[in-house]
Amino acid sequence: MFLKRFRQKGLAHESLELVRVTEEELKRRSASGAVVVDVRLAIQFAEGHFPGSLNVGLASRMFAASVGVFLSKDSQIFLVVEKPEQASGAQADLARAEFDNVLGYIEAGDLTELHQLTQLSVFDLNSTLFRGGKPAILDVRPTGEWKSNGISGSRNIPISQLAARVSELDFTSPLVVVCQTGYQSAVASSWLQANGFDSIQHLLGGMDAYASAPFKECVEALSICSYQSGGSAAFQL
Repeated sequence: MFLKRFRQKGLAHESLELVRVTEEELKRRSASGAVVVDVRLAIQFAEGHFPGSLNVGLASRMFAASVGVFLSKDSQIFLVVEKPEQASGAQADLARAEFDNVLGYIEAGDLTELHQLTQLSVFDLNSTLFRGGKPAILDVRPTGEWKSNGISGSRNIPISQLAARVSELDFTSPLVVVCQTGYQSAVASSWLQANGFDSIQHLLGGMDAYASAPFKECVEALSICSYQSGGSAAFQL
């Protein structure tokens, strides 16, 4: 009775029964406009994923909100999961956010045609900066966070604005994508790759890991700058 009253008020949603699909069916549905959301950890996604899929890790409480950054509520969604029980959990989280068209899932182990995504360690990035390299860096955090401790030379486009401002970026140049913890940059990196960016590098651990890197002190003058004055750093692609 309680659940029935919730549904009458529009506060709960009937969930479609999830079906397990084959790789061929997933390819067919994806080609017809369905969106594939991979709910595994970023490191698993990077090692091999369904071409064109969006990586939004289920383990975060930001899961449904992060899906909503790039997908409309009426999107037809298929899930890539590590194990079947993740599919029902993801469907429930998305239903609470009014994504009611989660139609099916596939286990990652059933995929044979895979794309990969490069992951960059903070040690490698620090080493590049220490040697005077100037990699193109995209920071997808809110602007205030970027201004307080952004990497020198980075460009800030908050993840919520990325789809609208993607034309500001060069599709062909290598691009390091950064956020605070690595979660949102993983989402952004997968979206950029799915939309034609050939050389995406996702910074593992984000600014949290970068700020605590052992030889951060060696490159501090080169790699971290303050934007308290409100100025913007140069960004070259």
